[in-house]
Amino acid sequence: MSVVCANSCGWLLDSCSLLDEGLQRCVSHSDGLDKPKYFKCCFKREYFNTVRPHVQIQQNTDILTSTAKHSSGEHAKIDLQTRKKRKRKRRDLNTGELDAHIYHGKIRLVVLEGSRALLEAGRQCGYLTEVLTAPPSESMPSHECRLAALCDMAKQLPLTDESLMAPVQMLNRDGLDPSLDLFSYITENPFDCTYEVTLMKEKYLLPPRSRFLLSDITRMHPLVNSGDKFDLIVLDPPWENKSVKRSNRYSSLPSSQLKQLPVPALAAPECLVVTWVTNRAKHLRFIKEELYPYWAVEVLAEWLWVKVTRTGEFVFPLDSPHKKPYEVLVLGRHRSGTDRAVRSSAVEELPEQRLLISVPSVLHSQKPSLSAVLKPYISPEPKCLELFARSLQRDWTSWGNEVIKFQHSSYFTRERAEEPSMTSETVIIQ
Repeated sequence: MSVVCANSCGWLLDSCSLLDEGLQRCVSHSDGLDKPKYFKCCFKREYFNTVRPHVQIQQNTDILTSTAKHSSGEHAKIDLQTRKKRKRKRRDLNTGELDAHIYHGKIRLVVLEGSRALLEAGRQCGYLTEVLTAPPSESMPSHECRLAALCDMAKQLPLTDESLMAPVQMLNRDGLDPSLDLFSYITENPFDCTYEVTLMKEKYLLPPRSRFLLSDITRMHPLVNSGDKFDLIVLDPPWENKSVKRSNRYSSLPSSQLKQLPVPALAAPECLVVTWVTNRAKHLRFIKEELYPYWAVEVLAEWLWVKVTRTGEFVFPLDSPHKKPYEVLVLGRHRSGTDRAVRSSAVEELPEQRLLISVPSVLHSQKPSLSAVLKPYISPEPKCLELFARSLQRDWTSWGNEVIKFQHSSYFTRERAEEPSMTSETVIIQ
């Protein structure tokens, strides 16, 4: 189960468990053989093996650096000057820092008190433990993702005639035809098992009944042309910030360009829209005051993702002046027209505030799936869409210029599975 425990404050989540759903039966035809290979796999646990708060590593580094500097009088003088500058910066907060400080003051007790019972429950059931896990037997892969660069190259190709193209291409018995266009069509795995396919000379795992479009914001027309209306839309935008610019890990997107996303065209009546946002106050304000009103989305709630270690500590000090151990989610409903759609009696009222607590992945920007916690607040058998996705989910449609990044086979361990008996499912696949 992806939900370890829950109460009126929120949920403690096991992100890996949800990633593993649908991977108990996988099939591959990628070796060119007539007979498929069957196996089962799981996402590598070492990516979720944070056992100590990140700040301890930084503190140790600072101690060593400070000791080295004090070994000479000149370095001690420089260090004193640096500390004076840092003090001045702390006293003179700019507008954004002041807004963030005020926001933190409002939600500090919510995080502190709301997480206490959930973390204690996680310790009692053995999910959170003081026993450090053994180091992994194999090193974590350093797969270089070239998907965003390939999307940029695909933009140089002429657009296909939208009136003639079918927006969806399906996997068949042998997987995907390598000559198919991944940038102009939605690709779908219609089967009830995970398929390993070779895309652009790399192997990826496509979960059961998952769909994806690999493109950037200028090539979203296959998604709009599909005619699908979604009951849940989750967005994880690449927000602009100084850290991203320095690291050059991925391209960011100006806030104003988010308005170009065709969310109103993709949203069903009463669609639940959820957006991940950084702790910069201007981004939160932009979503609530500009973006959601522009999309006709009514803001209803702000939830918090609280990041903890395997031992149940915050990954950063709660009152750290720099990085916080939480991120914000803004939730709202799309209101089409002047009249609100009649909400199903099976759909619960959306609570204004909840905590999602989990051990974060060491992989950059890999967020926990929200499908389990949002299920009570959307219609039964919903259509779900993730925008700016970097992985796929069973029964979801996903879009982004790195949409299958974390589906690369190097992120998974595998073991052989017995060939399934002849069932109706097997007949469909073969």
